Amino acid sequence: MEPLEEVTLPDGTTRKLGNLTPPAGFVSSLPTFGATDAARLIPRSQWDDLLANYSPGPGDPFLPPVHDQNGVGCCNTSTTTAALEYLRTRQGLPYVQLSAADLYHRINFGRDNGSLLEDALREVQVNGVGTVQSCGYLWNKPGWKGPANAAERGRFRLLEAYVCPTFDHVMSAVFQGFAVNTGILWYDNYTPGADGWLPPPSGRAGGHSIFGYKPAKRSGSYGIWHMNSWSADWPRRGAGGLFVIPESAYAGPVGGWFAVRAVVDEGGVIPPETN
Repeated sequence: MEPLEEVTLPDGTTRKLGNLTPPAGFVSSLPTFGATDAARLIPRSQWDDLLANYSPGPGDPFLPPVHDQNGVGCCNTSTTTAALEYLRTRQGLPYVQLSAADLYHRINFGRDNGSLLEDALREVQVNGVGTVQSCGYLWNKPGWKGPANAAERGRFRLLEAYVCPTFDHVMSAVFQGFAVNTGILWYDNYTPGADGWLPPPSGRAGGHSIFGYKPAKRSGSYGIWHMNSWSADWPRRGAGGLFVIPESAYAGPVGGWFAVRAVVDEGGVIPPETN
């Protein structure tokens, strides 16, 4: 099957994918979600009661503006920076636009050929990420100003990241206030319906990643609301870039699923509750 490498939007523009499949035998260096008291598995028998605490639809007051990777295959770094922006506002910190370009510059080996999702997560844990103001948003495109310095990156660093082996781990994470970096096979029929849910897959497929933030349920099936990185006009003008990935799409992942939560404050200080 010919792999899907980019998607054509209704206005004729294209958006790349770019989440690469890890090499054979790859084992995540991150801890598994549910292995510590800070992150536990929640039985399915409790999910419906927990869902009652969430308003229907995609709304969330902490969501950042929708990212747009445009013609660059930086979905993994757009996903990761959007998640950090979201986590910062949830933590009571001011919104700062973070640079997918600065992060992509460090994990793409000098070429626009995609990246590994876990590489993006490890990099923001160890070194952090710069701002759009300092670096620009799209790597090697107009507006790219070059990488951030270490001092700026240290202000925007991730503290918690776990690998999620199954959808039950991912759903448990969202119920506990984590954001999720979701790597999946993206099919060329993946246009969400009026209710935001992706259809059953068909056609070509390629590796993509998206930031998820809120649980959902429809007709007995569970899913998770996500924010794409193809502008607020995807999948149609003014749609907002938000959609639901159903549980069924979590089979055969590309790049894995990761739960992320606490970030350092702007001064680079670890919040007391996560120290």
